[in-house]
Amino acid sequence: MDFQLYKKMLRQWAFEQEPVFIVGPERSGTSLLFQQVSNHSAFCDFSHATVETFCFIKPWLLLEPAGPDNYEMRVYLGQKNLTAFQDSISPLVERNNQLTSLGMPLAFANDPNRDEIWFERRYKHILRAFVYHSSKHLGGKRFVEKTPAHIRCTSEIFETFPKAKVLICTRDISEIIASHKKRYQKEIALGKAKDDPSIAWLSHSVEQYANYLVTIESKIKELTSSFGDACKIVPYGQLTSNPNETLSRLFEFLGEETAGSVSSKERKQQAWDPLLNQAPQKNEVEIEKYLSKNEIKLINAKRSAFSDYWF
Repeated sequence: MDFQLYKKMLRQWAFEQEPVFIVGPERSGTSLLFQQVSNHSAFCDFSHATVETFCFIKPWLLLEPAGPDNYEMRVYLGQKNLTAFQDSISPLVERNNQLTSLGMPLAFANDPNRDEIWFERRYKHILRAFVYHSSKHLGGKRFVEKTPAHIRCTSEIFETFPKAKVLICTRDISEIIASHKKRYQKEIALGKAKDDPSIAWLSHSVEQYANYLVTIESKIKELTSSFGDACKIVPYGQLTSNPNETLSRLFEFLGEETAGSVSSKERKQQAWDPLLNQAPQKNEVEIEKYLSKNEIKLINAKRSAFSDYWF
């Protein structure tokens, strides 16, 4: 197919789709929510795995050879389908190689020339092709993806897929921070060094975490103000304490029948997080076990900066 016709077809397809993106701060329940949505019969099935593609944060990885950095993207595309996907957008691969040789940055999210990089590198078209090919690989069902950090790219998500739905996870800020500390201790117990780059995101100070969550609160307000009808906040406490009613409202928002939920179906065990093998349930972190009295006091002093949906 002529590439311009192919791009036009992708645009028409993207304008018809209603993909779901699950975002929010890490350790807020995004994996649990992802499992509940992907277990619904209308959605692509990921009951066997929970991955984060970072496709909107790092779209250039879709143009690189197969490797650890784009493994999760290839889970969606199909591990053997990367070359065929790249061939389908070869003019965009060539364009990006030229822009890289001219010194244009790959990353756009934190760059002062964000809009220019996003446009010139044609990331919108690359991501439409990625979701299109992924959907075909996953049986043509409705696309669902979760990457917490995509909350920083919601404007690009809606530019790419105007009918997208975004689910925003929130959780009590003290539980989020304590959960980071708990996960960090678990990784150390499994043999990782304290300075291992792969767990750097778990080793920040309580004040750094609290300040980061304040920025997420601002992002949520901005997102719901601009795209309120396409966004739904899903507090972790509601999902785990009242899963049936919460999921019923959630699927109504997504335009799907609650009866299509298949959360009780047979699925492979996810050993890395046993809670994902069960229906939503309370997972209360022992705050005092992971945070000192002074750290709890610091967190409590920040609470006034957060909306009720965190608690």
